[in-house]
Amino acid sequence: MSDKDQNLLRKKFDDAASDYDKNRKTIIPNFEVYYRTLIELTDLKIDNPRILDLGAGTGLLTYLLWKKHPQAQFQLVDMSQEMLNIAKNRFSGQKNFEYVNNDYLKYDFGGLFDIIVSSLSIHHLNHENIESLYQKVYDHLKPDGIFLNADQVIGPSPYSEDIYKENWLEVIDNACLQEDDKKIILERMEFDNPATLEDNIKWLKKAGFNDVDVYYKYYNFVVLYGRK
Repeated sequence: MSDKDQNLLRKKFDDAASDYDKNRKTIIPNFEVYYRTLIELTDLKIDNPRILDLGAGTGLLTYLLWKKHPQAQFQLVDMSQEMLNIAKNRFSGQKNFEYVNNDYLKYDFGGLFDIIVSSLSIHHLNHENIESLYQKVYDHLKPDGIFLNADQVIGPSPYSEDIYKENWLEVIDNACLQEDDKKIILERMEFDNPATLEDNIKWLKKAGFNDVDVYYKYYNFVVLYGRK
């Protein structure tokens, strides 16, 4: 993604911040199962894990992680300050949270983590950046640490991709959105650049991850897992 496109995408997320959580829950198919799958996989039997959320946005995923790991140390990284402002309000008064307004491709994560997660963010990157990010994530995990990415993939063939798109557009059409909200979502989709599931698995393994697996898949929505 060029710097120009990144700035445009940042502005779109800034503009959408106030309604982001509400709309995400309506346009992501099987939202509860999708996110619950990721949360269940973070059970490492550690009392106070250090958790990094890449592209944390408003802290929606972080909130669910916090409910499961109330003693954890959290670091939320996002390029949208408006999104992070909502996250700060969500966790107001909590001292175990750190907020970083930065591009996680450029940001030094600052030490090692037990758990690194991301949700619906990495698919915006150029594919070579996805591959390099997976390596960076691996390098910043503690031994036996895990990486979970709830994200989108592109179909393995044009036929499959057409089915994926048709399904998701139907979900969006049935979400009873305001026309302005729907327009914003569709415009944001123009910045999507997902890779195939096969490529994602290949890059995770190349980075060094063990036990790479797909624990959830519904059309183009997946939960990817890797352990260091």
